[in-house]
Amino acid sequence: MNKVTVTKVIDGDTFKDSQGKYYRLAEVDTPEKGSSKYGKAKEILQRKIEQEQVYVKILGKSYGRAVVEARVKGEKGTVNDALKRAGFGV
Repeated sequence: MNKVTVTKVIDGDTFKDSQGKYYRLAEVDTPEKGSSKYGKAKEILQRKIEQEQVYVKILGKSYGRAVVEARVKGEKGTVNDALKRAGFGV
């Protein structure tokens, strides 16, 4: 796993690190901007990882972004699992 510092949450399943790289959470599908529950999904992700150091495991690539499983140090589950529990799983 690689450690990255999250500088910005783009939406409920995409974020950017301090090096300008973009990541998409694997097995998570959140509403696009303008859709119902977009704000809720983005807020959940912001609270969990924005301005935090996150460990990412790269599982693939999609649209120029690494598709990852993300984990915050000290938490048992992944960020992906938290969003799935909130109803945003694939």
